[in-house]
Amino acid sequence: MYFMSEAEFEIKYKLYAQELMNVCYGYTKDKCASEDIIQNVFIKYLNYKKGFNTLNEEKYWLIRVSINECKNYLKSRKRIVFNDDVIGYISPKYDKTDEIYVVSKIVKELPEKYRSVIVLHYYNSLSISDISNTLKISSENVKKRLERARKMIKSKLEEKDVR
Repeated sequence: MYFMSEAEFEIKYKLYAQELMNVCYGYTKDKCASEDIIQNVFIKYLNYKKGFNTLNEEKYWLIRVSINECKNYLKSRKRIVFNDDVIGYISPKYDKTDEIYVVSKIVKELPEKYRSVIVLHYYNSLSISDISNTLKISSENVKKRLERARKMIKSKLEEKDVR
């Protein structure tokens, strides 16, 4: 069993916390809930006894656990209410008429399986292969979900006449 020092933990936290925040916020659209989820993920990380062979394996494990924690959080809520002001957390300099605001709003309205690949690919800059490993689905499935999600976003943008 490996015990991590406080200094080692701080390094890992600084390395992964922002990326995990982006993933969690992509699911919950709630900064406070995302912070709580990240704390739970790092508690699980500290209690994980198997260890990791590579930094990538460690990163994917943390992302996977974060996604699972987000799903559990969303399931536990009776009703999910999306507040338009939440977008301000992502990009406070934009108002509701800016294209980035509109696109962010469309992304959060996508079905979860499409939203997750968009968030991981565009917001977290993960490759198709990395997303495949993280979500435990084939690369072809990731590509197809990205393609469908892009079509959904494009369609919604055309409806809103943003483009």
